[in-house]
Amino acid sequence: MTKNTLFNRVIQYIGKEEIRKRLHDDIVDPMMDHVMKRVFPYIILTCVLFILLLIVVMLTLGIIIFHLRNPVTVGPTV
Repeated sequence: MTKNTLFNRVIQYIGKEEIRKRLHDDIVDPMMDHVMKRVFPYIILTCVLFILLLIVVMLTLGIIIFHLRNPVTVGPTV
């Protein structure tokens, strides 16, 4: 049996709906659940850091605009 024939038979076997459902239920779903449980805290942390970064950028932009409207003078004003 050649590689190509074996490959075609595997594809044909996996192509059956009942086999796909069983693979999905027994392999794919548990793996995805495990991966999501491990990765989810990092996703939340990334979102929180991104929001904090946006807040810092907005505050910095606000401070820059405020200083452009009211220039800082150094020394005595006459």
